[in-house]
Amino acid sequence: MITKKALNLDQYKREWIYTNSARDAWSKIIEIYKVNNPQGKILLPSYIGWSSNEGSGIFDSVLQSGLNYDFYGLGLHLDVNLDDLKNKVQQNKNPLVLLVHYFGFVDSKYDEITQWLTSNQIFFVEDCAHAWLTDLIGGVCGRKGAFSFYSLHKLLPVSTGGIMVSNNPNDNSGTEFTPFFQLNYDLLSIYNIRRSNYNYLINLLKNIEGIEIIYKELNEGICPQTLPVIIEKTDRTNLYHKMNEKGFGMVSLYHTMIQQLKDFPSDANTILANKIINFPIHQDVDYKDIEEMVDELKNILNA
Repeated sequence: MITKKALNLDQYKREWIYTNSARDAWSKIIEIYKVNNPQGKILLPSYIGWSSNEGSGIFDSVLQSGLNYDFYGLGLHLDVNLDDLKNKVQQNKNPLVLLVHYFGFVDSKYDEITQWLTSNQIFFVEDCAHAWLTDLIGGVCGRKGAFSFYSLHKLLPVSTGGIMVSNNPNDNSGTEFTPFFQLNYDLLSIYNIRRSNYNYLINLLKNIEGIEIIYKELNEGICPQTLPVIIEKTDRTNLYHKMNEKGFGMVSLYHTMIQQLKDFPSDANTILANKIINFPIHQDVDYKDIEEMVDELKNILNA
């Protein structure tokens, strides 16, 4: 029998809960995990930033929970060391694993990682703070973990707001916040513009000596938050200040690691954190802006 319209209220349902920030959403998820695992452990990627103004979004929530924690390895391009992750999971009973989709990108082994976690019945969460359009529009992350969470101001011109998403909501759960009714933005256009700007900028950067693009290809479904590169022959901090003085809004995300990662042997926190800088590719940027930004970059590098 086929009904005239879809009637199953629970099919493909995701529960959306509005929070003040992604940090608050992550804290709520930890508390849900903690109910059944009061002595549990949280396994985190070994690339977690800290700033004097904002603290550390991911790690502050972990500390506040009072739960134990550990880190798993990441490579220079933020690729998960799957062997290390498996070892850490197997050493702990019912851990919570956090997967972070840095800068809107998905690990090349994402399917393998999530399949292994799922087959071993591991509770895992996807941090889509940078990647909520990669999830919502691209559909290539965010749906395999028990929960995911977003940060609205990372991609939209708003000052606050986060979303906690349950991929397995209870039958009696309600949706407190629905972005399709309360966010008056054309998300598909934003997704497309960011992708177009990213690809245009890659072509201008790829032959510049001393610049290594971390994600050299923009795979289908990915909506980048910024374009991160590794600076090889120039002081990253000096470049950051000079570019911003010229009016180009460069950022250096995760430039300072949390103290707890000081001695952790991972290329992401020992090498990348000292050399990373991020180019803006957001929806307010056009090709002319990008060309001017790259021209200024060349002037500084060749000075």
